[in-house]
Amino acid sequence: MALHRRAVLLFLLVILMLSGTVLGPRSAHATTQTETCQSFNVPVTLGGILLSTPATIYGELCNPVGGPSHTVQLLVPGGTYGHIYWDFPYQPLNYSYVHALTAAGYSTFNIDRIGTGRSSHPPIGLLTVTMNTNAYVVHQIVQALRNGNIGNHSFGRVLLVGHSLGSVTCWIEAGIYHDVDGVIITGLLHHLNSVSLAGVVATLYPATLDPRFANKLLNVNYAGYLTTEPGTRGKDFYYVPGADPNVLQTDEATKETATPGEFDSFAVPIVDGISTLINVPVLVVVGQKDDLFCGIAATDCTSAATIRQAEAPFYSPKAQLQVVAIPEAGHDINLHKTAPLWFAAAKAWASQHLAP
Repeated sequence: MALHRRAVLLFLLVILMLSGTVLGPRSAHATTQTETCQSFNVPVTLGGILLSTPATIYGELCNPVGGPSHTVQLLVPGGTYGHIYWDFPYQPLNYSYVHALTAAGYSTFNIDRIGTGRSSHPPIGLLTVTMNTNAYVVHQIVQALRNGNIGNHSFGRVLLVGHSLGSVTCWIEAGIYHDVDGVIITGLLHHLNSVSLAGVVATLYPATLDPRFANKLLNVNYAGYLTTEPGTRGKDFYYVPGADPNVLQTDEATKETATPGEFDSFAVPIVDGISTLINVPVLVVVGQKDDLFCGIAATDCTSAATIRQAEAPFYSPKAQLQVVAIPEAGHDINLHKTAPLWFAAAKAWASQHLAP
């Protein structure tokens, strides 16, 4: 009898692995009650002859209190960030995109990229995660959302929302697979400020040397992963006068990793024309103080008009490109005091093109 029970348990575990594991409900922010959330581990593969390794993507599906919407927003974080970027725990009324958009009636699926947070961490020595890897994984998540494999609800429309490196992923996914209905690009333009970018790269070091990941020192799945040195995120990603010091502290405490392959392949989609292949509406949002993409040697970010003039040649007419410039904000537009301005812009644009 005991052997029979073990066999049944093993069978159930296999079913969970194959169908997208439900990790149970995650409480909505106690002060808001605008959404109900569940956590999932979604099975994916990493693509390519040598990259067929099975893996899982951790994500949190948050629905409005009235139930799932017709349109789901798939949120893709940037380098050294995980799902917390989109659902920031400090003062969520000000800094949580998830809260703002579920309050507007949208479902959101907020993920850790492959190699970050609670998603699988492929060993770097055997496997290099690149931007194309990320795009292929996100493509599978899009299909899972459409097919009802996440939350037992088939979403009719999928809106991709990316930040920085996650925005590059959205370019590639939308440009190659053509299976989404709209794209919001944040923290990414087609002209880089090479000096500022070099400054960010200079702050990267092995994640296992960082206090946050010290317990992973002997974990082969973390070997080769990178993060930012302690105390550098303000300079790297913020317009500090426009940020709450408590946000910076929370950011440091919750920071994530990235791979050398992601950084090595980050710039290619900026110049290879992939964004011109996007055939659905696109919104580009950038902080006016984003030193990674704004400045004399990069893009004039003084207004939405100047940004659009610089970006329009990189999108097709089908993109119906719209641009928003957020004042007093650096690279991490979610995490500046003016974040509610961008959340409002996202709600207005999404309701115009892809109503809940």
